[in-house]
Parts: sequence; C-alpha cells; structure tokens
Amino acid sequence: MQSTYNILLALYEVLNVPVVTDEIKTIKFGQVSKITQSEFIALNTINNPNQYLQNGFANVNIHTQKLSAGEDNHSRFKKLIDIIIPLLDETQITTEHGTFYFQIDDDKGIFDDPDRDGMSYYNLRIEFQTL
Repeated sequence: MQSTYNILLALYEVLNVPVVTDEIKTIKFGQVSKITQSEFIALNTINNPNQYLQNGFANVNIHTQKLSAGEDNHSRFKKLIDIIIPLLDETQITTEHGTFYFQIDDDKGIFDDPDRDGMSYYNLRIEFQTL
C-alpha cells in the first residue's frame, strides 16, 4: 500500500517541472491555510483505499487572485490549465516509492476560495492508481 504522502509526492513530481514552476512558484500539499501568495497550487487526496491495487482520487487546486473588479481571472486560469492538464492526463511516473498512474477524472472549474478573500481556485479531480 502507498501512503497518501507518497501519492501526493508523486503528483508533486509530475507538476514540479519548469513549464509549471516558471508560471507558478508554489506547489503545496496538505494544509495550505498559511499560504499568502497570490498564486499557488494545492494538492490533496480525497480518498486512499488500503488495497493492493489502489484506486483513489486527489485534487489539484490552482489558486489565483481575483481581478480588481472581484471577477475571476479567466485568462490566467486558461493559461495555467493549458499547461497543467497535459501533464496530468494519462501520466505514469515511477519514483523511489513505486509506480503511480494519474488521469483527469473531472474538470470541476472555478470556485470562490472561502479561506482567502479576493481569491478563487480551479479544481481538477485526479484519479490515481498505484501498485
């Protein structure tokens, strides 16, 4: 069985590449309440079943500052998701902890960020499989 930490670490490795980090500097997983940057990516798992062949779900939440009129920054979200979606769609990565498969399960779209005034986030639900 792979731990939630190992799953998120593998997902982090998929996203921690120059094409992403040149655009957004902070990628975090777990508790993100203390982040004050205007843009960041937050990773978390939804479930992690204890089975030999693990199938579960994770979130990739892309947070951005709203525009001055309080509107979501659609052009910024478009730029970021055009970079991130191809990296996550049917991707396999092997780390020192094992092999992980990721694919986009659901593109949920934009939500207001209730924990941060003036911010919104774009949610991608990722399905993972481990051996």
